Amino acid sequence: MKNLYVTIVLVLLTISCNAQDNTTSDIIIPGQNPDLYPNNSVKIETHSDWAKTNYPYRISVFKRDPLQYGDIVFLGNSITEHGNDWGSRFDNAKVKNRGISGDTTEGVLQRLNEITYYKSEKVFLLIGFNDLIINSITSEYISENIISIVKNIHENSPNTKIYVQTVLPSTRTYLKEKINAINSLLVAAENSNEYQLVDLHNEFTTNEGLMNMSYSTDGVHLNEEGYGVW
Repeated sequence: MKNLYVTIVLVLLTISCNAQDNTTSDIIIPGQNPDLYPNNSVKIETHSDWAKTNYPYRISVFKRDPLQYGDIVFLGNSITEHGNDWGSRFDNAKVKNRGISGDTTEGVLQRLNEITYYKSEKVFLLIGFNDLIINSITSEYISENIISIVKNIHENSPNTKIYVQTVLPSTRTYLKEKINAINSLLVAAENSNEYQLVDLHNEFTTNEGLMNMSYSTDGVHLNEEGYGVW
């Protein structure tokens, strides 16, 4: 009887220790496929040092509040993330925010499994600006990655409607040509069977082709009036 008591105590202690080990940011909701999210070992070479910290943090947030089947997803970087509660903006709880500040096209390519697994109804993609500020990355490379994102979603969730939004302008004049080149390539590659282009860029430009500061906080990110225009 004493041996049985000791055995029970040991089993309970083991369960308790395992429960404590599972309180990390990598916890997966019961029944959820862990492959839906990149793990902390994934390193995105195009991320800044800050983004390499923020990316896994935001992934942990997504894990705790996963998408539901048929959601509408806004996918992108800080411009999307700072839109905060997109569901409230559209008065539709199915509209979800999957923006990560500092993210790049390579980062988005690593986190599409959640979107395709839950068969999102629609995806609104706005990505590319953080790639632009890396001098060695060309407009062609960025547009090719954006198309790769589209093809991944289309192949794995063919009923998802994909909307590719043109890269927004900036007040950084040295980026103007690269932004225009990306957007021209996206226009040329548009395939109605895969994605529909939404030309946000022209809604935010001045006559000089730069960001209209009526809509921006810093020449890159949007203020509330800018989100209203979007």
